[in-house]
Order: sequence, then structure tokens, then C-alpha cells
Amino acid sequence: MKQLTPNVLEEAVSLINQLRSGLLDDEALSGVVLRLNSLLLDPYWFGYTIDHVPELPADEIVHRAFEYRPIILGGPSDPAQS
Repeated sequence: MKQLTPNVLEEAVSLINQLRSGLLDDEALSGVVLRLNSLLLDPYWFGYTIDHVPELPADEIVHRAFEYRPIILGGPSDPAQS
């Protein structure tokens, strides 16, 4: 599983700030989104970045994205597997 290291936090915060700046052309914007998709665990990070009211600070978005834990179905405790 991915770890939230100081380097990851710094890079993700920087990328979120770039995304929010509105100064990126389409190609740069796509690159930022792709990189954030690879850095952040939570598939809903974009909603926290753009749609959350009130606006969350970039570092809080990163921390929230790393708190995400997917639901894994079909594990050993699943009665359907017995």
C-alpha cells in the first residue's frame, strides 16, 4: 500500500495548488491529474479538491485521500466463499 511520506505530501500539495490555479493548459492539466491519480489512494480526491464547500486546504485533501480504505469483497470471512 502507498505511504504518505513528506515527499509525497509536498508533491501532491504542489500539484493540487497548480490544479486550483486555473493557469494550466489542457496538456499540463491532464499531466497533473494523472500524477495525482497515481499518488493518491482515494478515487474521490478530485471532488475534495474542486467540489468541497468550504474549500479544503491542499494538505488536508492529501491526508483525507490517504485515509481512504477500499472495501475488499470475497475475503476469507465472506460466507459466499465457504
